[in-house]
Amino acid sequence: MTKILTEWRPDQMTAFGRKPMLLRHRLADHPLFSDAALERLIEATPRERFHVNTIAREETDPRKWREGDMSGLSGREVMAAVARGNIWVHLQRVHEAFETYDDFLGDLFADIERHVPGFRSYKRSMSVLISSPNMNVALHADVPGQSLWQVRGKKRVWVYPPRAPYLPQNKIENIVLGRAADTDLPYDPAYEAGAETFELLPGDWTTWPRNAPHRVRNADCVNVSFTTEHWTNELRDGYVVDYANALLRPLLGGRDLSRATTGPDFWGKLALTAAHKGWRKLAGRTVAPLTIDFRVDPAAEMGFRDVAPYQVMK
Repeated sequence: MTKILTEWRPDQMTAFGRKPMLLRHRLADHPLFSDAALERLIEATPRERFHVNTIAREETDPRKWREGDMSGLSGREVMAAVARGNIWVHLQRVHEAFETYDDFLGDLFADIERHVPGFRSYKRSMSVLISSPNMNVALHADVPGQSLWQVRGKKRVWVYPPRAPYLPQNKIENIVLGRAADTDLPYDPAYEAGAETFELLPGDWTTWPRNAPHRVRNADCVNVSFTTEHWTNELRDGYVVDYANALLRPLLGGRDLSRATTGPDFWGKLALTAAHKGWRKLAGRTVAPLTIDFRVDPAAEMGFRDVAPYQVMK
């Protein structure tokens, strides 16, 4: 099997997933990310598995992140809109669309596991990101373990510590429970003093600790990158605690609870989370709809045009 990753230093092997880091890969010219492959992916991704977003280039408030639509457009039309506009196209779970991406994802994580002693992952996922020159991606926090892989273009990534004030405990609890979007975070320019920042060029990839808030700004060029998500037993245990704490918070006066993943309290939270998720499955989970207020348009100056707001289910 072709090696995907370059060699790691010993300190990178032990710090993987525990602190922000910049690493190298050999995927910058991979055919799965050619224009033809991306156009095919765009056309094969159903409405429930893509996001199209925009935000003003100098905006720092993640609540200004807007949701759009590109249904019915060809991959070539969407790519043209990205090249001239200010949009961010997120194609989710591409490994479910084509077997070649699924095989690729398996090879990639096999390579990571060869480099990181004791690392064993499951429930892996891959998304492709195609974004405009100078695009500003809002501050957000993800729930699983995540990495960002740069294929084309150049961008800068800011990663903030996964703790208050950057990530208040109630915020990540609401994101985990599905009560809030992953962009429902506070932001203050003073946070920049606590951020680690990386410039990503083709062949770079970066990863960070669980739930670490991060934001991205493209250079003056089209960017193609992809994200990978994964779970480990350690990540699962942290998720369980945040899920249970979200349920317990209203009952205990809104105070922060322990995030420990050992001891009797953890086992009680594991049981509570399992019971609640089972109830949700039986009852049918209510998912908040997306409000769409623009449509991708390759003829428009910014690659999209505003439309009267309407809602879709994800």
